[in-house]
Amino acid sequence: MKKIITAIGDENLNIFLKKQNNIEVIGNDIQYQEGIFEILEKNNNIDFLIFSELIKGNLLIEKIVEKIKLINNNINIIIILENKKEELENILIAKGVYKILY
Repeated sequence: MKKIITAIGDENLNIFLKKQNNIEVIGNDIQYQEGIFEILEKNNNIDFLIFSELIKGNLLIEKIVEKIKLINNNINIIIILENKKEELENILIAKGVYKILY
């Protein structure tokens, strides 16, 4: 079973994922950046994190990814960007993010 946390500011994805087989959604949709780190520090065996660049907080996306990877280097990160940003995409790919959506 895959363990997933979502942080996109929209509970609908979280609700949808909870209905799927072989997926365990940890908690509710996280509404702020620090919440991601709090959950990962309590439960560092998460398989996937889906988060939006629009999530509330002061850190840049690349800094969020760095901090997440320090806590759990094996986590698969899916990032939802508001629009295409090639330079940011290249930075994220270099940091181990291979799923970038718009």
